Amino acid sequence: MHVLLIGLGNMGNKYFWKLEQMGEKLVLCDIDPSKEKKPYPFYCHFGDVEEEVRAVIVAIDPREHVKVAKEFLNKGIPVLLEKPPALNSVEFEQIKDSEYLYISEVESYSVCTEYLRKPKKSIEIERLGRGRGYISPLWDLAWHDLYLLQRISKDIRLINLKIEDSIWTLEGYIEEVPFRIRTAWEHPEPKRVWHIDDSLTLDFGEEKVYQNGRLVREEKRDKLSLMLRDFLRGNFDRNSVERAYRNLKLLESIS
Repeated sequence: MHVLLIGLGNMGNKYFWKLEQMGEKLVLCDIDPSKEKKPYPFYCHFGDVEEEVRAVIVAIDPREHVKVAKEFLNKGIPVLLEKPPALNSVEFEQIKDSEYLYISEVESYSVCTEYLRKPKKSIEIERLGRGRGYISPLWDLAWHDLYLLQRISKDIRLINLKIEDSIWTLEGYIEEVPFRIRTAWEHPEPKRVWHIDDSLTLDFGEEKVYQNGRLVREEKRDKLSLMLRDFLRGNFDRNSVERAYRNLKLLESIS
């Protein structure tokens, strides 16, 4: 049976190349017919797909995520849904209770995630991206840091959002300890770095961990392949849906 990939934009193409490397039997779908990739079966509408499908990956405009995912979840077909999975929590509630749903959490496969810990003084985060997303740097980039923060504690509050010179700065508290996330699209110096208590540095971009300025771990991982393998084997973390739901609630609280 086939894996159906819906959406062949920036993230969809990343999924495509990984799935092809993994030797998966693919069916592709995109509203733009020029994105056809031979020799794979290609459709401009997912409703036209004729092949038997065992799993679906949805990487399209988030405005269409819930509508498309629901079509397959209702048939009992596992769906990996790109983030953000919806534009608001009420919309997401239409699908969030499905046992077949998984929300993309690629940074959870980083070696840095193993070193996450409760802060004593502060957490400073910079996630400056090279490209652009669909909604905003907050929803498309800081989203990652919010689900990672939930791996430390569910006691998270957002208190302020500032936008200056294309930098979005989100401020909040995790268990009464302050944190700050600085994020931007199309930044000249892309980076994905956490500083916890001025002693622990987690570089998610370089897959390096520093303690008091000293490199203590470096392990390059193909995070996207690891996530895809877990999803296709049914070993994915079902808590990803609850974290996504909390992310939506958090972002709504600061909008």
